[in-house]
Amino acid sequence: MDEEQKQVALFLVMIVSVALIILSLVFLAPLQQLAVIAAVVVILALVYWAAPTFVVQLKEYERGVVFRMGKYERLIGPGWHFLIPFIETCTTVDLRIQTIDIKPQDVVTKDNIELKIDAIIYMKVVDPKKAILNVKDYKDTAVSYIQAHLRDVIGKMTLSEVLSNIDEINKRLSKGIKEADEEWGIQVQQVEIQSVKLPDVVIKAMHEKKAAEQQKLATKERAEASKMEIEAIRDAAAGLSDPALQYMYLQALQKIAEGRSNKIIFPLELSKLAEMFSHRLGVDYSKAQEKIRDRYEELVAKGKKKKDAIEELKRELGIKEE
Repeated sequence: MDEEQKQVALFLVMIVSVALIILSLVFLAPLQQLAVIAAVVVILALVYWAAPTFVVQLKEYERGVVFRMGKYERLIGPGWHFLIPFIETCTTVDLRIQTIDIKPQDVVTKDNIELKIDAIIYMKVVDPKKAILNVKDYKDTAVSYIQAHLRDVIGKMTLSEVLSNIDEINKRLSKGIKEADEEWGIQVQQVEIQSVKLPDVVIKAMHEKKAAEQQKLATKERAEASKMEIEAIRDAAAGLSDPALQYMYLQALQKIAEGRSNKIIFPLELSKLAEMFSHRLGVDYSKAQEKIRDRYEELVAKGKKKKDAIEELKRELGIKEE
């Protein structure tokens, strides 16, 4: 701004100086002409040095607060304005919306978690006089207020409340500063939290907690599926008769025998009966098992119950349990 003011002042003084030089060349003697030219040079130097003190150029979005001998005098708008040199001064104020970034600061939550929060303020000057007279620096004042209010708001909330209520925090910050901005001649459009950085140990703990919850949910779902499967089998088995169950059992044994395995799970009662038969008659245990099983399947196929079939085998073989 100082350079622009100097250019304006020099332009005006040069026009006046040229006019004076032309008049001196026409009406004055040579010696007087030199004196006039010297005076013009001195005036130009003084103008260049003191231009900001008596010529002010303001743009459409700017306003100037003029002080006379340190006391508020007037408010000036866009255009060129002349001040009394060394007596009047002007402070320029920008009326456009300004973006002020608040540096990341450490804030402690109610549950003692230290966060690093970055915020931004959107504001503009609506009363240049108050913005200059009532506060030393309205920008720094707004930033300091938001920082203090942010610590106060976050300090009353837990970490989970902070993370889930960012919009509410923004509203509370905006509302808080609007109670004071009128006295400062500014208008805060909006306050926004840009980022919330958590400590690494907290982030790790949150990931572990989430993984544990997922594992717990998966385990619960597997248990529910197993329960449903067991209940379905129980319901299906409840509608089957004893011969049908025996038949299905024998079919399962047959399928096992057709596979690669060379061993068959034998009923406990038949195993004992085959063992007794093998000891009594001195035959091979595997052959005894085969004979007992074949006869057992035959009896069951005829409709005998499991217990009756085993008793029949005992009577046929003449074996009694000791």
